[in-house]
Amino acid sequence: MKKLSLILSIFFLLSSYVYAEKRSADGRYIDLENGVIEDTKTDLMWTQIDSYVDLGKSLSWNESNDYVKELSSGGYSDWRLPTIAELKTIYEPSKLNKDIFGGKIKLDPIFAKRGPYSYWSSDTDGACCALAITFDYGFVSRHSRDYSGSYGVRAVRR
Repeated sequence: MKKLSLILSIFFLLSSYVYAEKRSADGRYIDLENGVIEDTKTDLMWTQIDSYVDLGKSLSWNESNDYVKELSSGGYSDWRLPTIAELKTIYEPSKLNKDIFGGKIKLDPIFAKRGPYSYWSSDTDGACCALAITFDYGFVSRHSRDYSGSYGVRAVRR
């Protein structure tokens, strides 16, 4: 019995060295290595790649809603558009990533590069419009739900 206990102890000790979480430089985000990033500050889960990286094109707000309804990243099917407040939690002026044009956006580099510089939110303004946030300067803007520009969605779930 002591031999088995010793063998199991050694196994578990060695296995803890083999598995190391991939975290952002500041430790806030955990890459679950299934297409999902966990935010330890907000307990939200984000897709590592956004709709632009996934599809190679910009999406309108309406298309973004359709996109998240069909999404199954990480084996989850309850993805949704984030609110402006949720998007503001991952907009970090001290962090740098690259947008579709190679420009700088304020998003942790644990997220995939070459996404759009603006993300749609679930927040709407009347029957015509929805709100988005730019990740270059953090501005919130209002656009027609059919507008795509250089917009996309980074899906979220709790």
